[in-house]
Amino acid sequence: MSDPRGAVVAKRLSGIGRIVGFCSAKGGVGKTMCTTVAGLLLARSGSAVGMLDLDLQGASVHVFLGMTPALPEEKEGILPLPVERNLSLMSAAAFTGERALALRGPEVSDAILELLAVTQWGSLDYLLIDMPPGIAEEVLDLVRLVPRLQAVAVSTPAAASVAVVERLLGVLRELRVPVPGVIANMVRGDSGPVRDLARRFGLPFAGEVPFDPGFEAAVGRPAALAGTQAAEALGRALEVIRGAEWRGFP
Repeated sequence: MSDPRGAVVAKRLSGIGRIVGFCSAKGGVGKTMCTTVAGLLLARSGSAVGMLDLDLQGASVHVFLGMTPALPEEKEGILPLPVERNLSLMSAAAFTGERALALRGPEVSDAILELLAVTQWGSLDYLLIDMPPGIAEEVLDLVRLVPRLQAVAVSTPAAASVAVVERLLGVLRELRVPVPGVIANMVRGDSGPVRDLARRFGLPFAGEVPFDPGFEAAVGRPAALAGTQAAEALGRALEVIRGAEWRGFP
């Protein structure tokens, strides 16, 4: 018997223009930073934006925003937490606080399905999803449940990061998930390895975000985050991603 929540998910997401997941099969490359800052920039440009922190074991978008997790309001479902004008957030941390959430495979899938089924996003221009590292239940469940999902790949120029993200892009290509851009993040010198990776897959290179030594001091202060050098560079990358629309693999 099929789970009726799948049909509910489609209804919950029906009022959203674009659904974009920031992903990388490698941890520590800055997916959360990209998701959070992109949300701030898009919202401040006038777009209605929701953010979904899908890193169930390591949710941290709220940390970047300086928010204390709190139980969401209920209204025929649950309402995402307001961040600032045009911007809201849903995260497992709203229910668990800072406690670890240890889940087995089927429990991960059930938690994702429940979050998607109960959250009342309403009408949005963008839903940005902070994906956990790896290629596991979270990615596969989202592809199954969200046919309109797009994936922005984030990688540092480091050889290990590029190699792992290359595997991720191979999986996304097999699953036919559109990729509107590849971002080189925390660049200290040459972003060539990430540019080459995008070219090998026939995907847009959205741009590079330099390593910003002042970024850490801005964590927890949304206005400061939006004014960092990293945010300025990410804003240029977002223009490429916004213009790419539904870019699929050739």
